[in-house]
Amino acid sequence: MDFDKAVAELDALVQTLERDSDERALMLLQLVDAIHRPALKRILAGELDHPDARSLLAMYDLVEVDDEVLVEEALDQVRPYIDSHGGEVELLDVHDGVVHLRLGGSCDGCAASAMTLRRGIEHALRAHYPGFKEVVAEAPAPKLLQIAPMRRPVFVDVASVEELSSGELQAVLADGVPVLLANVDGEIYAFKNGCALDGRPLEGGRLSGSVLLCPWHNCAYDARSGKRVDDEADAGLAVVPIAFQHGTVRVAVNVA
Repeated sequence: MDFDKAVAELDALVQTLERDSDERALMLLQLVDAIHRPALKRILAGELDHPDARSLLAMYDLVEVDDEVLVEEALDQVRPYIDSHGGEVELLDVHDGVVHLRLGGSCDGCAASAMTLRRGIEHALRAHYPGFKEVVAEAPAPKLLQIAPMRRPVFVDVASVEELSSGELQAVLADGVPVLLANVDGEIYAFKNGCALDGRPLEGGRLSGSVLLCPWHNCAYDARSGKRVDDEADAGLAVVPIAFQHGTVRVAVNVA
């Protein structure tokens, strides 16, 4: 199919969906733009080695994908979950199928980080990086300067896991702070309950897959990381650390 015909058919499809009041039309354009716009900016700037540019070119088999890009794409699958728990994961090196990582944030020194590494990260690497052999967790970098003591998260009970079905949102209060819970494919995430534009509550919004739509401005957020998916320049949602105990959802707003 040539370029002009493809553009015409895409436009006709979007118009049909809009006539049918199908919000998937807007979501389709937002997601296409969120993927292509930053990559095309890099390509036009001549930054062909940037991960965004190489990822887009690789989607169309125009370049050979580097191991580092494949690993970063794999890590992006689990970063929202790690971020939601206050953790961080950094790629240090990839050599002959061996992936060297550094876990930070709440994962630093946490006994659960080994389980996160084994179950989450290794699973994503096997699925998205064909050359994967093993993952090695490097020791955290030494902290040379500590300006202020890090506050320990204080978790409070806010809901029952059974109350929130997959694809649903729930507004709760944690120590008087409005929090929004989102269940994305069985995984629950928590954010400060307020649109990044003006703080209006989001519980009237809609969860479409992993995308949360604001009921006031139609802003689109990644319901796993809180990042904007329709405009990368705008601020996202504030992530609230979350934990689970005996079927109860617990959040820590004191460090959010």
